[in-house]
Amino acid sequence: MARHPHSPVGAVARGLVAGAIGTAVMTAGQTAYYKIMGAEGSMTPAEVAKRIIEGVLHREVSDEQMQMLNNAMHWLYGTSWGVAYGIAAGDRSSPSALKGGLVFGTTVWAASLVHLPAMKLSPPIWEMPPSSIAPDWGFHALYGLGVGTAYRALA
Repeated sequence: MARHPHSPVGAVARGLVAGAIGTAVMTAGQTAYYKIMGAEGSMTPAEVAKRIIEGVLHREVSDEQMQMLNNAMHWLYGTSWGVAYGIAAGDRSSPSALKGGLVFGTTVWAASLVHLPAMKLSPPIWEMPPSSIAPDWGFHALYGLGVGTAYRALA
């Protein structure tokens, strides 16, 4: 049975797809930025996954598994936040991709500023140099714009 795109299930499905698209946009932006800067990307998603797997599932994570975990967690996290976007947008007409996307991307970024320091995987924002804050917000802004644009396009 097909779901109407504006039903709650349709909004969640659109959010899921939009989250994956937003994650692809963010990944492309990060890849380009790190290549230009001659820097390595963050392994923080893998560190979060490792803490969950070892702490909750009581399974050891090897160094060889970390890159795969990094990619999997990055995509899972970004895609799942898209569901939250779909639920928030619901069956209302979706906000503009610019306004809704930037607010959403900033919200996801702000969440990371809470849970990563709580997990001792990053310092609190007031201890971070602006040179690391700006690119990180920029990546999340790209993500939010990707989610917002995809969500509207899927309507």
